[in-house]
Amino acid sequence: MKKALCLLLAGVLAISAAACGGQQTVTNDQTASSSSSAASSSAAEETSVRPEQPTGQLVIGTTTAIENDFYDPSFNNNASNYKIYDLLHGLATVTYTKEGEFEYDPTVVKSHTETENEDGTKTFTVTINDGLVWSDGTPITAKDFVFQLLLENSDEITTIDGYPANGGVSIVGYDEYVAGEADAFAGVHLVDEMTYSITIKAEELPYHYDITYASAMPRPMHIIAPECDVVDSEEGAMITGEFTSDLLLKTINDTATGYRYHPSVTCGPYTLESYDTASQQATLVVNPSFAGDYRGVKPAIEKLVIKTVSNDTMMNELEAGSVDLLFQSSGADTINAGLDLVEAGKVEKTSYFRNGYGKIQFDCSQFPTDSVAVRQAVAYCLDRGEFARQYSGGYAAIVHAAYGLAQWEYQESKDWIDQNLETYEKNIDKAKEILEADGWTKNADGSDYSGTGTRYKEVDGELRPLVIEWANSEGNPVSELLSTMLPEAMAEAGMELKATTMDFPTMLASMQHTGDKIYNMYNLATGFATANSPWYYYSTDPTWMTAGYNSNWIVDQELADVTWAMKDTPYEDTETWLNEWQAYIKTWNEKLPDIPLYSDEYYDFYSPKLQGWDTSSVWEWSRAVLDAWVTE
Repeated sequence: MKKALCLLLAGVLAISAAACGGQQTVTNDQTASSSSSAASSSAAEETSVRPEQPTGQLVIGTTTAIENDFYDPSFNNNASNYKIYDLLHGLATVTYTKEGEFEYDPTVVKSHTETENEDGTKTFTVTINDGLVWSDGTPITAKDFVFQLLLENSDEITTIDGYPANGGVSIVGYDEYVAGEADAFAGVHLVDEMTYSITIKAEELPYHYDITYASAMPRPMHIIAPECDVVDSEEGAMITGEFTSDLLLKTINDTATGYRYHPSVTCGPYTLESYDTASQQATLVVNPSFAGDYRGVKPAIEKLVIKTVSNDTMMNELEAGSVDLLFQSSGADTINAGLDLVEAGKVEKTSYFRNGYGKIQFDCSQFPTDSVAVRQAVAYCLDRGEFARQYSGGYAAIVHAAYGLAQWEYQESKDWIDQNLETYEKNIDKAKEILEADGWTKNADGSDYSGTGTRYKEVDGELRPLVIEWANSEGNPVSELLSTMLPEAMAEAGMELKATTMDFPTMLASMQHTGDKIYNMYNLATGFATANSPWYYYSTDPTWMTAGYNSNWIVDQELADVTWAMKDTPYEDTETWLNEWQAYIKTWNEKLPDIPLYSDEYYDFYSPKLQGWDTSSVWEWSRAVLDAWVTE
């Protein structure tokens, strides 16, 4: 069992987006980790007692600038905003536990049944507990859960900044409902006041993360669609009343009052008190109506201030007391500065491995990085060992495919990885050889390549240069290091690297193909979703590309097939899963949609006033803060 493996690796290791397990892609300074691990802490024995009532304030520093966007990660995949979203919105019927397992949340769910139907579909029926309320005291019923499914898969919501509306793609009737061809969502039913059901398409079964199909999270219909109602019919559940795109543009997307920017009524452990645009700082206060997490735990810290900080000054702020917690700190300079403060007795620490990896991400739909050979050649131009050494100072390891140090699959496959994966050690001659074989054999004038300068290739009767457009984010130490290591080596191989620095939202728009220009590559980092689903990340179906799951925009049938084989493996069949994972990793290593750079060790550094701090690669700060308290 995966859970058992995780526990055995304690000391060494450490809810998905609907049922799809979307990855979270962020800048190199932050990640969203989500696989089983165990934290190690140097904190002294706690001498204070957890208060019975919330008290005190915790200032949390984040290097990923907080943006004014607090409704749903589908609008904004910023790592900081994602965690704030996790604190504001809650009561999902399926949760991910501290031990690394999916389960129905007993705080939310009174009962549940799963029925396999004769036509091959499967119906999940969930009854909600009585007594759950919104932060304004309004009772939460099954209508609020059904409203979320209807709202966020509707054709009306897709008019709002390209909201993907893909969370229910596996549900019967999704295609007709999202296209606006049906008023009712056939696979969703409001059974009674406290019960809903979801029926999954036969072709989507079996599914590795089967339980996640049952998950829904309430949305406040009385705020987002106040004159509307949810009713049931034989054709499925539907929203009645004046439910229109214009309504949602007002109630969700209006910058002055919309729920996206001002979520006034929520059901998570905290509510949003304020957001300051100038300082990019959010202040959250405890929600006294919160029912508790799956264990019944409620916050003991009254106020959270999530503050945007700079890499250059954040340790000074921690030492001075203007910041109380720095989470997921990485890189040699940052970690060593933090450890100096620990040694001086000024702060405490917790460390854990990363469930993700830093990378150069290719857009495989763009010339010339649509070529496997070009992607491999770029990899052969980079000394990844030296990069990891300079960046991490010994707090990271090189990885050779899409895996992280915290994953149990990696821990079980170390010897296999050493024997089966190409390591892409720096080799300019190998890069030249690959490019020659791929047809990059010409000069700009059409003559045979001279051995210096930019290579050209004849494509459909036209000579095209081997130019790689690279988009990178501002103030990023990884970008700065790559800028010193890549251009000269690539030029020696006959490639030209053109770098453009921009803010992260602009870069994100380019990656999503919604910006003014699409680039060939980006340096990023990714953290694996709890329901890590490679079959969506490398699907050739355009649905998963436009929705951001296949962020490489890669169309490679071999990679798609080897990942699709994992989808129906039973969750408890870890042996088969591991074999299929290894086949996927080997294929990925050859196709190289990313250049994997490193997977590192994270450190949380925090003030001694923070008590009960226990994080891991699966239990991040937004979850751990519920167990913690502060002493003044």
